Amino acid sequence: MKDTLNYFMRFKAGSLHWWGNKITSILLIPLILYIVLSICIYLYGYDTPTTLQHINQLFNGNMLLLFAANLVLLWHIRAGMEVVIEDYVHNEDVKIVSIIFVRILAIQIMKCLYAYTVIL
Repeated sequence: MKDTLNYFMRFKAGSLHWWGNKITSILLIPLILYIVLSICIYLYGYDTPTTLQHINQLFNGNMLLLFAANLVLLWHIRAGMEVVIEDYVHNEDVKIVSIIFVRILAIQIMKCLYAYTVIL
């Protein structure tokens, strides 16, 4: 059993990062399908406030659940952007500044999401 675990999850930073991306993508598949299909089926042609009210009803008025869903999505986007930067930016200084910028941007978006979903 221990050998199987070591085979599937080697304790290196790259593999942990890779597994984190795969887990967040698997979590996002049913969530995004649920939201998109619900909006497409029930709200085709409605205005924005009606759509936002319907999204609130999708999560049964639980803003913490909506915040958690957005947090997983943002984490996945941030991790993907960092991988793209690491793979395609060859200047080390630009790479470091870009990754720091993406992380700061993700933190600022998380703060706004928290303010608009949990506090309000």
